[in-house]
Amino acid sequence: MRGAVSFVGAGPGAADLITLRGAARIAEADLVLYTPSAVDPLWLREHTKPDADLVDHARLAADELAELYRRLASRHHRAVRLVAGDPAHCPDLREQRELCARLGLDTEVVAGVSPVSAAAAATGNALVETAGADTVVVTEADFERVREVAADSRTLVVHAPAARAAELVEALLGAGLDPEVPVVVAHKVSWVDETLLRTTIGELVADVKGANLWRNAVFLVGDALRQAKPRAGYAPREAETGKRWTSRSWRSNGSWSRRSFPEPAPTFGDPTLGDPTVADAVEPESAEPGTAAPEHAEFVSVEPVVAQPEPTPVEQAGAPAVESVPEVPVAAEPKPVVKRATATKKQPARPTRTGARRTTKK
Repeated sequence: MRGAVSFVGAGPGAADLITLRGAARIAEADLVLYTPSAVDPLWLREHTKPDADLVDHARLAADELAELYRRLASRHHRAVRLVAGDPAHCPDLREQRELCARLGLDTEVVAGVSPVSAAAAATGNALVETAGADTVVVTEADFERVREVAADSRTLVVHAPAARAAELVEALLGAGLDPEVPVVVAHKVSWVDETLLRTTIGELVADVKGANLWRNAVFLVGDALRQAKPRAGYAPREAETGKRWTSRSWRSNGSWSRRSFPEPAPTFGDPTLGDPTVADAVEPESAEPGTAAPEHAEFVSVEPVVAQPEPTPVEQAGAPAVESVPEVPVAAEPKPVVKRATATKKQPARPTRTGARRTTKK
């Protein structure tokens, strides 16, 4: 078995954004090359083998890294090199794979979640939209290149230190972009202390200084980053009670379902007017979902309760006045429904046959 090196995308920083395949390669590796800015070392120690070596490759020179690869090849060990974000954005990936091939090491590339995708997801926006954005350009802090591509790009992504925000603004305005074009600045996205700043090109420098940002950040520039606005005349609906039929818009066949809500206590008439009469429509049990109530819907009428006159108290000489208590009207008990049974004619019993059978001869 030959030694092997897996270049694994560490994602934007959060450990739970590492892919399942990447986590499996980390768990079986004998050596893990990482940088603290890409992944939490404590999480690495918990998810690697007890005897695995963890090395910060940012402190290694090129010849020291090559020596590590030679030892892996001689011992037939497996190693993982964690790459911040996605290995597709790693500038020295080809150089590292060629070095491993010369030393007799197998190589593998495991994709990861890029900080650009994580930043767009954090804002709830897509970088590409059919209505307005059709191009995404990812570039490093080469502001001359930014000036060239900004005019032809609907959405621009720039990896640069936040301290150079003024140079970025100069390049964007020099390309003819409007100062009101939206900009999102993402720093340490998906980490606990991430910073997500929404601004415009004209206010970018002031807002970055106000947020005290100066380290590496991701700048998303373009009209696709505008926040969605509610349509004209839109007003939030209040909570409903009772039962109603609702259409399930997420189903293509337009099926209907019944949604139940807590029903309020029944009231008879207007309590302020004392009107006890009410007609309550009863929904027939045979109603099909999605259909309106038929015209012959059954109505149940509630008879009004007639108030009884209050009794006159009887005054006796020398007796204390007795407070009169009005009688509470008792609703009449419903009469039992008597079902008339239809008499059936009694059929004569049929004789049973015995074992012997009588025959007659003519």
